[in-house]
Amino acid sequence: MGENDTPQLRPYPQHPPKSLDALSAKLIDNGLSGVSRELLEHRIERVGYFRLKGYWYPFLTPVSEQSAKRSLPFKQGVQFKDIWDRYLFDQELRMLVFDGIVTIEIYLKSFLAHELSVFGGEFGYMTREGLPGLSYDDHLACLSSLRSIFTKSNLPYLRHFRSTYSDPLPPYWMIVGCLSYGTLKENFYQGAPDHVKRKLATKLHIFNPNPNPAVRGDAKILSNWLETIRQARNMTAHHDRFWNETSTRIAPKLPKHRSGSHAKGWWGNDWDIFRKSSGPAAFLTMENYLTSQIDGSAWTEKFISLMDRYPQIPKSDMGFPDGWRVSPLWRVDGSAH
Repeated sequence: MGENDTPQLRPYPQHPPKSLDALSAKLIDNGLSGVSRELLEHRIERVGYFRLKGYWYPFLTPVSEQSAKRSLPFKQGVQFKDIWDRYLFDQELRMLVFDGIVTIEIYLKSFLAHELSVFGGEFGYMTREGLPGLSYDDHLACLSSLRSIFTKSNLPYLRHFRSTYSDPLPPYWMIVGCLSYGTLKENFYQGAPDHVKRKLATKLHIFNPNPNPAVRGDAKILSNWLETIRQARNMTAHHDRFWNETSTRIAPKLPKHRSGSHAKGWWGNDWDIFRKSSGPAAFLTMENYLTSQIDGSAWTEKFISLMDRYPQIPKSDMGFPDGWRVSPLWRVDGSAH
């Protein structure tokens, strides 16, 4: 195909809708065992055939030895419980991922509201000088967006502000309450001066090799991590399959490895076992790292508990290497922090 050639598109093949009973019968006739047609029909009605297909796909027969593509029938001995366990695990995992993101998001709102108000005053975002990281056009768009969000918000303290004060927008510590994660990141984090970003990175123990404490916080890694969190937040909110997701959109940038005399105590070397992993393992480790800085081991313990309740889930499919649980990034004894 030439550089300017358009791929040849074709119509979506016809798939006349089948009854739930016919769909369940199709799966059982193709080798799915350990479930009645009635229960399988109920599960399909509850979840959806297409969504559930993502969980049974690994259990299908490979089309050929060279191809990763799979199709019916199921491999011999496949039990419906194997598929349903993966669905339930993924559902719990998404909820836990979102729980951790909430901890991080609330911390970001608190930190940025405080630091930006100290930097530019409680209404500092009203001027470009208060958000020096934004261009002229981006700052205008920021004010327009904040004004729209503020006027539509039903939060009691914002309704009180609108009915009491003449200011067009409230101070930082109020406005952050009605902002989505994406709006917060796009405007207040992106607009923050470099020293505020570096201070945030330092608070979260995200470092570069520079020993100067004024610039030691690695804002580049922090910015990347905040974006992968945005992607994961959207995935969990929209119930996308997460447990074996291989997309690079949730693959965080990892700190570089260091060797020689500079390696001792370098936090980046703790990540070595995750450098070649695919799946969500690196993201989950990054989320664990951040929540540990903010809230100790609370999220870590919930995650380990979840993994212990589903020992049948293949951890390698998630990208976890052997020995991950005793690595410095996952130990609950506090030695990593």
